[in-house]
Amino acid sequence: MKGYFKETLGNLGFTDVKIYPRSLARLKGMTLPIKTVIGGHDSPLHGPELIDHYHDLIKADAGA
Repeated sequence: MKGYFKETLGNLGFTDVKIYPRSLARLKGMTLPIKTVIGGHDSPLHGPELIDHYHDLIKADAGA
């Protein structure tokens, strides 16, 4: 689904990249009935799979 997901995380200058994955995991663990995720930039509307996608992006960024 290239193009559907945001390809980058964007500006992480003010982000605690150690806490971000834990926050995403906590959000996912809440098993909320999330149907739409509104991103801050680029394509604004996504499904809940964007949470996993962001988690993968930040793990890949940490390994770089």
